[in-house]
Parts: sequence; structure tokens; C-alpha cells
Amino acid sequence: MVKNEDSPKEEFKKAIYNSFRALGVDDFPSMLMSVLQSEPEEISLGELSQMTGYSLSALSTTLKAMEENNMVKRFKKPKSRKVYVFMDKDLVTLYTELQKKRYNQSLLPFFQILPRIIQKYKDKEEFKSEIEMLEDFGEQLKFLDEQSRKFIEELEKWRDIRGK
Repeated sequence: MVKNEDSPKEEFKKAIYNSFRALGVDDFPSMLMSVLQSEPEEISLGELSQMTGYSLSALSTTLKAMEENNMVKRFKKPKSRKVYVFMDKDLVTLYTELQKKRYNQSLLPFFQILPRIIQKYKDKEEFKSEIEMLEDFGEQLKFLDEQSRKFIEELEKWRDIRGK
């Protein structure tokens, strides 16, 4: 496969990579997503290894994690031992899944942790200013929770309206 550095596909791959990096996705998965997002069809792990320079083992490990997060699909074709990988081109669904993961991992834990901390120290005068800070943090957290839920719901509605 000839790689033309000045092509729409290569520029698109760079833009996808930069976008996922900006979302906080690590370098290797971002690079894989940029390649998979720019491929119109499924691609074998062997081809992906040749395109990226990464070993089959490294690819398999990272793709397994990506599959667990609904970012890619891995499968075998009938009568073939090759493993193929495909990334859905539905960017809204992918972005929705990333937002859900971010919400579940960064916001939700505070709803369990914060009340416990406040309850433990709220009656101790020496911690009054710290508790006030945590209570303010909690108010901001409630706002972010509400807005995050609304955003995810709107993404899901848009996707459902499009029928994908």
C-alpha cells in the first residue's frame, strides 16, 4: 500500500489522532483510531501491524481494551484464521461512549467519596474552611452531573433520530 503524505486520508488521520489526543485518549489508541476511522472496511491485524509498525501482540492487547469500551469490533471471517478489526464510522456513538466513560470514571466516584469526607469532618471547627470548599465542590459537581447527563442524552437522541 502506497502512503501518500499529501492526501485527504492522511490529513484526516492526523486530525482524528489530534482530536482523540485532545480528549485524553493515550497515544497508541489514538493512532489506532485514526487509522481505523480512515479505513472504509475492516482490516486484518496483520495489515494493521504493517501499517502501524506495532506487533500483533501489542495491537491485540490494545484492541481488546478498545473493544471492551465499544470503540472497535474484532472478528474472524468464516473459514479464515485471520482476526479483523473494524471501527464504526458513527462518530456520535463513539463520542457518546467516550463521554459516558469519562462521566462514570471522573464524576460518579465523587458522589460516594465527597459526602463521606464531609460527614467525617463537618463537626470539627479546625476543618471548617476545608469543608466549605468541599461543599462548594459538591455544588459544582451537581451542576456538572446534570449538564453531563443532558449532553449524553442529547447525543443519544440525535443518534436515535438518525436511526443508527
